[in-house]
Amino acid sequence: MTAAATAAATCWSCGCATTAGWKYCGDCGCDLTAPPGDWQAGIYLGRGRASLYHRAPHEIRALLPLLLAPFRHLNAIPVNRWRWIFLTAVMGLFPLALVTWVERTGDSSDGFKAVAFYFSALWALFFASAFRAAGLSWRLSILTYFGTTIVSMTLLLTALAINLEAVRDPFINAASLWISIPSSIVFIGLLEETTKALVLFAIWRWAKQLPTLRAFMFYGILAGLGFGIQEGIGYVLGPYSVEYGKSHDVATFLFEIMLRLSSLPFFHATWTGIAAFLIWFAARVPSARAGLILLAILIPATFHGFYDALVGPHVGWALLVVGVSTVLLGIYAASAAQFERWFGLTVDDSDEPQPIRVRPAAASGAP
Repeated sequence: MTAAATAAATCWSCGCATTAGWKYCGDCGCDLTAPPGDWQAGIYLGRGRASLYHRAPHEIRALLPLLLAPFRHLNAIPVNRWRWIFLTAVMGLFPLALVTWVERTGDSSDGFKAVAFYFSALWALFFASAFRAAGLSWRLSILTYFGTTIVSMTLLLTALAINLEAVRDPFINAASLWISIPSSIVFIGLLEETTKALVLFAIWRWAKQLPTLRAFMFYGILAGLGFGIQEGIGYVLGPYSVEYGKSHDVATFLFEIMLRLSSLPFFHATWTGIAAFLIWFAARVPSARAGLILLAILIPATFHGFYDALVGPHVGWALLVVGVSTVLLGIYAASAAQFERWFGLTVDDSDEPQPIRVRPAAASGAP
């Protein structure tokens, strides 16, 4: 038998002897007519002796180079991608590590704080992926998040320490919505939204270069998340713990904790993201700066006040307020790339729609 005939009578995958004219190997089941090395097209689950324990060793040997190929090109993975890989691993391991730590220490209060931080971190990763903001600074992101947690809550706790709560409670808890809604806007919305926006004004004032619109909105969202985590912890360790001490209703207590720690960061992030959108334009358009800054505080404060006033007696309307503010943030975020183009900034989105053609304004005196 010639060499060519021998090659034709030998399976290119497993090397076993075959009979001329066979379409599939009787041992490993691969397609004998496929070109040698074409494992993807040649693998075939044939009859006869093509069982799993015969096929698996040969297929694994064929697949190993492909599976190991990424490890030979680790230097080709961008640094930013490595950050996301490690973040994903940390977010996946954090709950298990937290359970182990709480079981060993028995400190549930610190566990609640860690859970609140975990929820806000999840929201932060979600918004970072959804906004696709380029040019984010991880250092500035961390300073924004924890800076708001420290500065804003310190200012609010100081206000409560001078007995502001006793002054506002009769108004915000009034039975009439005509009283409770404006009071909630003034005593809750304006105060909280102003303190959350402080870090954005600080970025505007001291950053070497004003971030892009989407990056600035993301920093605003981080400021809201940082505030929401601290407020959520206050609810859990305050009124919720007191109520649990009276009722000992574990199910209700845990349910309220999960809702509060997951929803509060999102609400505050949404409202501060809207404020960041308007503050960015205030920095870019000096001629309309005063009006934009006022709107940056007033619009989120109005959403905030309406929600707080309606969430008890009219929860459906309160959810509508949150829905409207979320949609507004989404529209602003979706339009951000276009605004960046109009300001001559670099946009890195390849799947964004083409720029909108804007007709030049008519010259003065023209009809």
